[in-house]
Amino acid sequence: MRQTTTFQKAKEQVELIGSACYDETLPLADMKFDSLERIWIAGRDFEVLLSAQRLFANRLRIPHSYLVRCPEDLQAENLNHWLRQEQKERETLFCRFDGAKLRAVFTDRYKCLDNAQILERMVEYGFSQGTEVHLNLTNDLMVRKVPDYTRMFGFNGDRIAPGISIANSEVGILAFSIEAFFYRLVCTNGLISKTAVASRFRHVSLRALDEFNDIVRQVIYESHQGQDRLTLSTQTQVNDPLKTLGAFNRQFLLAKREADAVERAWVYEQGQTMFHVINAYTRAAQDNQLNSEESYKLERVGGEILALVKR
Repeated sequence: MRQTTTFQKAKEQVELIGSACYDETLPLADMKFDSLERIWIAGRDFEVLLSAQRLFANRLRIPHSYLVRCPEDLQAENLNHWLRQEQKERETLFCRFDGAKLRAVFTDRYKCLDNAQILERMVEYGFSQGTEVHLNLTNDLMVRKVPDYTRMFGFNGDRIAPGISIANSEVGILAFSIEAFFYRLVCTNGLISKTAVASRFRHVSLRALDEFNDIVRQVIYESHQGQDRLTLSTQTQVNDPLKTLGAFNRQFLLAKREADAVERAWVYEQGQTMFHVINAYTRAAQDNQLNSEESYKLERVGGEILALVKR
């Protein structure tokens, strides 16, 4: 679900999604699969969501692509066998539930860095209830992009508002990140750009929360470098844009759906500069045929390409 809303309304949506969620550390000996999509834990039957399926497959070293092609009885046989082998390595797993659905499984190293905690830090930092937020929210992913219209800049008739992007996944899809964000008003394209201080924080410590205010301030300060690169990108000529798009698609390992979205977006962003190339990716992120994770990836690819622009 991608939308433009207020900080308060976005906060309410996050709280609603999380209202039935809870966590438990449970013995592997109490787990038994009926299939890839059903598991018994301590005598209770749970649906295994796709996010948890993938985490289990990675943990048990069984390709998820193989499991989904198996009949249910063979899925259960494989999973239960390797679950018993996993018990030789550890006794418990940290399980994340949404009601009667298992949404994620982690080892005891995992540190909960939940969306609600991040919202609390944003409030403490000073985001007001009416602040405009570009929200990308699912049960698996939260991306909040906050443009700052007081720092708008422009060139060649384009107006761009810098800001910050804060992303997180409670189920292992991506790490927690705080990065620069640039919002192009003419076509509502959004670009997520790394800065020197910004990083992706794995869910094995709470350092990012402890240092949240300092990181946000430094990302805002360093976003000026991104502004300079965007201006420079309009002056950087590209002799064969389609060939360049193909090279970037391969470099950043775009799947076919993502590459097709870039091709469709290029129709609206054609030009002979790196600025046009970058905007093909950020416009593609708005494609309704993509899911939230794919859209976020393309916005970050736009930022990665921007980082390659040099004087």
